[in-house]
Amino acid sequence: MAIKVYVTPDDLLETRFAYNPLVELSISYHMLRSEKSHSLYRKWVDTALRALHGVDLPFMDALIQPGVHYIPDFMTPTPRIVQTNIEHAIREMLNTPEIVIRKNIQTLFEHGGESDIGNFFLAYPYEALHCLAEELRLYWRRALEPHWPGMTAILEGDLIHHARAMALHGPGHMLNGIDTAMLRYQEGVIEIIKPHRPSCGDEYRLNGDGLQLVPAFFGACGIQWQIEPEWQPMIIYTARGVGNWRPRSQEDNPSLELALGEGRARVLQTLSIPSNTGEIARRLHISAGAASQHLGRLQQAGLVEPHRSGRRVFYRLTDRGTQLLVLFDLAV
Repeated sequence: MAIKVYVTPDDLLETRFAYNPLVELSISYHMLRSEKSHSLYRKWVDTALRALHGVDLPFMDALIQPGVHYIPDFMTPTPRIVQTNIEHAIREMLNTPEIVIRKNIQTLFEHGGESDIGNFFLAYPYEALHCLAEELRLYWRRALEPHWPGMTAILEGDLIHHARAMALHGPGHMLNGIDTAMLRYQEGVIEIIKPHRPSCGDEYRLNGDGLQLVPAFFGACGIQWQIEPEWQPMIIYTARGVGNWRPRSQEDNPSLELALGEGRARVLQTLSIPSNTGEIARRLHISAGAASQHLGRLQQAGLVEPHRSGRRVFYRLTDRGTQLLVLFDLAV
């Protein structure tokens, strides 16, 4: 089954990238409740289940159901800008109009059946939404917040890669590089391959307002497409480099340390995932000033390069830096 999205040249020119912690939260909980095993996230699943032991989340359970290919759209709003703060995302969700809340719950009933909590949303949408918000905060603190800096590094690395591809080769080439198995672009038509019949219909036409592309850390369930009129159309896809994420400590490598010095060698190893100065400092337990100094020397040597995303600057390995790690058998 494929969804065909007809786009205009203006839509392609207005293609933008962004991500949102609320989207990650909703998708991750759906995956956590699913019986399908995702080996890519096994370590996170194990730690999340331990962190949530004995915790009841009835509102989240009612709205995010295993086996149901629909999550209320107010829980996965289209991000217009890169957003990393969960409180900002939740506050925006709490401003959802009542008519949209009721519409989304009715759609959920069509896919997963009625529930007492769903009917509570229909009767008292704002009261129910505030109850949901408290559960989202609890789930975030226990299951996602400890890992969020590393996850955002993955998402930023993906944005850098695809933005560069779009700038160098155009949006069509970039779209075909997102997911070769599930997304195709040709002559004004985006095809999204879905394993199940889409709830939104088989065809959709954009009106020149553009398309939002949203990389997701928890995107292994495939390409997701949201086309509700209340939000900008978006495609959610799996971010590049998710397989590189793991809670692991850096191993010492005497040879690399002799070549670069201990501090610069450790910083270079952390950049298998693009990171900013603060993240590197926290990961290696050094000061931000020391991390900045090491990055400056590595940049002078042509081993790393900076990339600005909004107000933040992320550093990534250059081809020369990657080759050096391969030489010392340290590349992931």
